Amino acid sequence: MLAGLTIGAALIAGSDPSVENETAPEQLSPAAGAAVAVGEHAPLRRETWVTPPVHAASVHGSAICNLPSGDLLAVWYGGTREGAADVALYTSRLAAGRREWSQPTMVVDRAVAATELDRAVKKVGNAVVFPDRNGLVWMVYVSVSMGGWSGSSLNVKISRDEGRTWSESRRLTLNPFLNLSTLVRNKPILAADGRIGLPVYHELAFKFPQMLWLTPGPDGSVKEYRVRNLPDKNGLIQPSIVPLDGDRVLMVLRDRSPERRMRAAYSEDNGWTWSEPVPTSLPNPDSAVDGLRLRDGRILIVYNHAASGRENLRLAMSADAGRTWRPGPLIEAAVSKEYSYPFLVEGADGRIHLTYTWERKRIKHVEFNLAWLDRGPVGREAVAQ
Repeated sequence: MLAGLTIGAALIAGSDPSVENETAPEQLSPAAGAAVAVGEHAPLRRETWVTPPVHAASVHGSAICNLPSGDLLAVWYGGTREGAADVALYTSRLAAGRREWSQPTMVVDRAVAATELDRAVKKVGNAVVFPDRNGLVWMVYVSVSMGGWSGSSLNVKISRDEGRTWSESRRLTLNPFLNLSTLVRNKPILAADGRIGLPVYHELAFKFPQMLWLTPGPDGSVKEYRVRNLPDKNGLIQPSIVPLDGDRVLMVLRDRSPERRMRAAYSEDNGWTWSEPVPTSLPNPDSAVDGLRLRDGRILIVYNHAASGRENLRLAMSADAGRTWRPGPLIEAAVSKEYSYPFLVEGADGRIHLTYTWERKRIKHVEFNLAWLDRGPVGREAVAQ
């Protein structure tokens, strides 16, 4: 019965006639110019920890964003294990010019979410954080009231002080039947008209990517929102989107199908409509991937280079909008360990920041520059202290 309802919901998701804005965004917001630090011709790679040694038995699913002040903000979830009732969402801040992350701050757990949403909440999960064009910081996170992750709903919190305090949660109604099975993982694109294009995905009955278009209202409210489906391709989830030149956008996808290849799709109208996803040359062991357009125009991705397992984490680069890839440095590798759920941003100084799950025990942060990246797949031997 539940599966039947969600199949029907999937077929008509995104058809809400009450949404005012039914046209494609005209353009995406350009990235701010980078002020490259003095001496950046020398390779730099630095490792730090987002989470302290004693924080939670299991941590996972980090995301980061650049704040208007120049600080970095990270979010992740931690508890006894993924999906446990004691899991909570935490944030930490890396102040501009500093090397140590602040102590974790709990933002929302199942009890807080239940109170704010006025409904039963079984657990919380994936979250993303990002600033909008007005400087407000958004957190979009997953909550589950019934079943597993396929029973998820999405909720929004807003911060006016760069993540130090947050508004109460607002639940988004994205599917007409029971409002189940929409999840989030990766960062959005921002349109010049103010709309936010957030990649999301559906995971019950059918598994496929979607785009959630949010229109901010006055005073940090959500004026309107709608979901648009991509071409039907069962087994592809957790889309990561990368703006290209003009009106083009690249999407790379996690592959849960038996083929186990990273997939790519393209939009020619700023993420409004998409091509059929096609396999790339890179493997994907049913694991999250993230992409970023560098200020020199190349595309950088971070992924698990394997047909199965998450024992390594590697970078790759493309100079032709994701059609071909050149191997980049190795970030981590160890037998029978897990390095997963990576997230990339580029700072105002041109340095690149990566966070990821380190053996499900901690969230790790790696900072590097283009000089280190362009050394190729030599990897880890030059680590700044």
